[in-house]
Amino acid sequence: MHNHHEHAGVPKRQLPYLTGIILNSLFIIAEMIFAYYANSTALFADALHSISDVASLILAWAAVAVFGLRATSTHTYGWHNATILASFINALFLLVAVFIIWYEAIDKLFHSTSEPAGTLIMIVSAIGIIVNFLAAKFFTLAGDHEHDINAKGAYVHLLADAGVSFGVVLSGLLTLLTDWYWLDPVVSILIGIVIIISSWGIFKQSIILIFNGVPENVDEEAVKKAILATPKVIGMHDLHIWGLSTTETALTVHLTVEDPSDMKLLSQLGYMLQNDMHIQHTTIQMEKNLTDEPRNTI
Repeated sequence: MHNHHEHAGVPKRQLPYLTGIILNSLFIIAEMIFAYYANSTALFADALHSISDVASLILAWAAVAVFGLRATSTHTYGWHNATILASFINALFLLVAVFIIWYEAIDKLFHSTSEPAGTLIMIVSAIGIIVNFLAAKFFTLAGDHEHDINAKGAYVHLLADAGVSFGVVLSGLLTLLTDWYWLDPVVSILIGIVIIISSWGIFKQSIILIFNGVPENVDEEAVKKAILATPKVIGMHDLHIWGLSTTETALTVHLTVEDPSDMKLLSQLGYMLQNDMHIQHTTIQMEKNLTDEPRNTI
């Protein structure tokens, strides 16, 4: 039995991504220019983080757009698993950006004698806070960030950017008040730590999904128990659960039942799996007796 889950309102779902892309792209241009004039590694790190976010947002937006592409004879599930790939590249971009930020920060910490402009750093970073909060707000209005790791990744990165910009504001203020010029590269290093913390979970989950792992919102043991607790189900084998996309889960299973032609039982199982276990696509093979055929039993 196969339950197809429609994704209506694709243009509305794309709006948060497009808004974030436009707002952040405009801000990055300004931030890079001012990072040069302010001689601030922290401001540069913030801009680099924003660049990786824009790249991630573009990938995430493209992945959402593929939900509008119809399934074909060669791609019978459509292109929905592109959201998994986008989430992986999204997180990978950020992790690579961390090493670039740390390299620049450590180099400046030990070799630079120039002084960062605290006031300019504060002003530019304050604008960054506003830009990222506005972009993140669009994701809360769309609601996708609550159940889609692709949207969640973009949402978390925008909030992390806002937090990073706030940290840069504080470093600019302290530099201005104390002349502690070492604060600027140190804050850059801390920004890298924030990026790793905010993106590691999404990176890990995307790898699990790439290799057909069970999505984190699905409890495999609970699924097994629920199926076996269903009246008229005697046994089960060859249970497989994997993510089709960042929002869709598939399941296939062979069940030993009293009556393999019982369509009411089939509908009951499909309804339970979709509504209670968050599994949208199910394929259930019902059998009267177990055979001696080779099986990949789980």
